[in-house]
Amino acid sequence: MKANKKTLLAILFCCFTLSLWANNYSGIVFHDTNGNNIKDEVEQGVANVKVSNGLQITTTNSRGEFSLPTWEKARFITIYKPSDFTCTQWYQPVSKSTKSYQFALTASPSGEQGRFIHISDTETFEYRDWLNNLKDYIRDQQPNFIIHTGDICYHSGMEWHAKNVTQKQLGIPVYYCLGNHDLVKGEYGEQFFESQFGPAWYAFEYGQTLYVVTPMMGGDYRPGFTRKEISTWLNNLLKSYQQQQPKIFFNHDLLTDNDQFNFRVDADSSINLNQYNLKAWLYGHWHINMVKQHGKSGVKSYGTSTVVAGGIDHSPSAFRLIHVDEKGDTHSKLKWSYINKSIVITSPQKDQVQLNHQGAIDLSINTYDSGAEIDSVKYSIWGDDGFNWKSSRDASKWQTMKQESDFSWHASFTPFKANSYTLIVDAYASNGDVMHAKRTFSAINIPSTAAPTTWGNMAGNKEHVPTTSYNHPLPYRLNWKANIGSNIYMSSPVLAQQFVMTASFDDGEAHNCFVACWDKKTGKSIWKQQVKNGIKGQMVIAQGNVIATDMVGNTYAFDIKTGERIWEIDLNYNKLPGFISGLVTDGKIVYTGFGKSLSAIDASNGQLLWSNQSWSGGEGSTPTMTIADNVLITSSHWRAIYAHNRKTGELLWSRNDDGLRFRDGVANYTEGFLWITERDNKGKGAIHQLDLSTGKTIRKIPTQMQHTGTSSPIILKEKAIVASSHPGIAAIELETGNKLWEFEVGSPMLYTPSYFSDNQQSIETTPVLIGNHIVFGAMDGFIYVLDVNSGKLLWKANVGAPILTTVAVDNTSFYVCDFAGNVYAYTCKN
Repeated sequence: MKANKKTLLAILFCCFTLSLWANNYSGIVFHDTNGNNIKDEVEQGVANVKVSNGLQITTTNSRGEFSLPTWEKARFITIYKPSDFTCTQWYQPVSKSTKSYQFALTASPSGEQGRFIHISDTETFEYRDWLNNLKDYIRDQQPNFIIHTGDICYHSGMEWHAKNVTQKQLGIPVYYCLGNHDLVKGEYGEQFFESQFGPAWYAFEYGQTLYVVTPMMGGDYRPGFTRKEISTWLNNLLKSYQQQQPKIFFNHDLLTDNDQFNFRVDADSSINLNQYNLKAWLYGHWHINMVKQHGKSGVKSYGTSTVVAGGIDHSPSAFRLIHVDEKGDTHSKLKWSYINKSIVITSPQKDQVQLNHQGAIDLSINTYDSGAEIDSVKYSIWGDDGFNWKSSRDASKWQTMKQESDFSWHASFTPFKANSYTLIVDAYASNGDVMHAKRTFSAINIPSTAAPTTWGNMAGNKEHVPTTSYNHPLPYRLNWKANIGSNIYMSSPVLAQQFVMTASFDDGEAHNCFVACWDKKTGKSIWKQQVKNGIKGQMVIAQGNVIATDMVGNTYAFDIKTGERIWEIDLNYNKLPGFISGLVTDGKIVYTGFGKSLSAIDASNGQLLWSNQSWSGGEGSTPTMTIADNVLITSSHWRAIYAHNRKTGELLWSRNDDGLRFRDGVANYTEGFLWITERDNKGKGAIHQLDLSTGKTIRKIPTQMQHTGTSSPIILKEKAIVASSHPGIAAIELETGNKLWEFEVGSPMLYTPSYFSDNQQSIETTPVLIGNHIVFGAMDGFIYVLDVNSGKLLWKANVGAPILTTVAVDNTSFYVCDFAGNVYAYTCKN
């Protein structure tokens, strides 16, 4: 009887086991040696591969077999690709009819390091050149994979990407994250995403690093998962891998601004990702380019704007290349999209070149290609005999230029005796393309007579009235050109005494971020100071210091003459988006910051005088702040324009209606009124004349233009000169709104105004009136001089890089910076 009981128990146990196995998800992961995606009899299983049902995670046994328990929400069985293999099908939909889930792996040793491309927030359903740029760059650089961190966007966007941005089309694996606009109508929010891209959370390995894709926890429609379920899966995942294995996380949004990356489980508990050797967090969502090291944790976060269009904070259209070493440490660089095989000689210009302060000739070019890297630049200089069939064979004539920034290359040439010279330049791209440029010029030596000048705010004054008392006879000639060593955004040059200064940013690694100073007569470098993160907004001059605030809220004061750091304070900004608004000063008090960090600071010692307590939040706002009598004008994009008592910080009024909520332009205070360009929800542009005390609109003048750029208007007696984000610049009669003249600039080299991507002819700078001449730079890479009365083109120069800075002016010259990090001094005829 006892033996029968034992037999019965054994039978019952076997039946229970078989029943359990039948209700489980089981299968095999095998080494597909012949690449046919079918398990042949001779092909062996692969051990130690992680397999998941979306909640639980298991590991294949020595024969490559796995078994997972059922989960009522399981929609996929997913393998987490090991480093030394590739697979064409890494997930399979859960089906009652599937008896065994088989996954084919192909051996492909990845080495210890890796490289990948980060794109985000493409939000498109149509083909544009950015995708061709991406394809070209992938063919040239051969990264391991692409990660798209979400907002593919709605049903049509996801359908288009599933056809056009895939491994089949691009030649490397493409992984997708779930964004808030990817949660769409269906049985549950991520249902359509899953039908196009598979699981919304998963992991995979390349090199020594584990990459983890996590979903946006909310969006336009309710997701089918809960925070508890995602945290359970994440806990299971982290337990399945070695704690010290380097980990990089992808999500549509940044988890935290602080040092500790705590994934919240519920109100009482969280998972501290720092404890699992988190190295980096990559995100999109904000449509910004930004890199940040999170305190002493060593964790970096990378925000990448859209490769398709300009970002919300006017971040340039770009994608990001990330290098990952064997320790999981990262290094990135941004590639600006839409620039195809561009080369322009920036010095010499206009047939003549000024000898520099060392008696030599500066030779420089801007060259860029979105689909490849520029490996080297060769140049040669020829005298009166020129470059011909015979002389071209002289290999000794060719020299190598030195790279200054991602666009700019430079060399110095000591002139020999000749009436004229010919410069030949060849830029060699990594894909084998060669870009060629040629210029004939003569050398001159006319010392600059620029007088000591103070130009301490954007447009030279705290009211941002962009008119001057100077008169510059045409034509201009290039007096000198210098480079800061990285990119320049909207930090327009400022002048003090005999110096010109600007600042730079580095959204790749935040290493090459500088404030720099040059002699404004000769271009000789006086000093250059590194700062902690990029400076994108306007610097100011006050109390013998040049003062700037970086993207994470550090505010610096440097002595103008020596570059000595006089004081530095932290605004405790520490939030997204990065700080990009321009500073303003009355010469004694500096106004900086955004939201609750908006502050008034004593320019002499850095003492905080007041900080804003009235509003917070909102998107990055590009306009430079304006002082109008005792009122400070500032803004938050997608929130409002705000007026504060500049002595106390009290909020006086705000406006978020009639297009002012989306304001990108700088306020101009002329003869007791505020003048601001804006766009309404339908993209129609207008000039607002506002009452300073109440903020009420006195009159609204339609312009029939688009105003998404950061310009301030020129207000004259009977007309306004308004620069636009499309199609250029125009004179508008104030009384009638009639357009007196319009001048169209060229198509942009890359896109910065938010959501622009259709060849809009954009100006991001404020035109400055010098005598009867309007001087400005545009996104097409040209500097223009127009007649104020007719709009007629009088002079222009091509620098081959977008211009986002307003000119600074003295008695003989204007100074301007390009996106390539170059500072130019142009001197008038006299």
